[in-house]
Amino acid sequence: MATTAFGPGFYPNWYFSLSALAYGLLLPVLATLHVRHLAVRQSGAVLGTIAGTAVVTIGIGASASFDLIPAALFVRAIWWWTVGKIWVETAVLPRVLGAVTMGLAVACFALVGFYALTGIPMSPPDLPLRVVLGAWLIVLAVTLWLQGRG
Repeated sequence: MATTAFGPGFYPNWYFSLSALAYGLLLPVLATLHVRHLAVRQSGAVLGTIAGTAVVTIGIGASASFDLIPAALFVRAIWWWTVGKIWVETAVLPRVLGAVTMGLAVACFALVGFYALTGIPMSPPDLPLRVVLGAWLIVLAVTLWLQGRG
């Protein structure tokens, strides 16, 4: 979320560094989700982990090259659809969070499709989309924390 204060055009080195740090911090989250998902659905756990890792890798690249933004958005949609579907079907995390996550995935797929049809630059919506990802991660963190307490 802090990268939005720097923006890619104002402080590109800070923007990239904070983005790389933030995406790197997703890796422990992916490991935690993998273990939870593995207990209920092995194929979904593998796909969720692979897609989440692609979100990290391509997300870091998209911080440096705007040409990668559609690819980053596409793998985020796959990741969100996969984990959201697992949560809705198994309640390994709250079903409501799963449904919201699947809705975000549909929105990402629609944006990628819109980009493909129109060819408009994806850099203007990139910062708001990163804020949405950051907010979603905060909700996920709180949910995981609350479940760990119980």
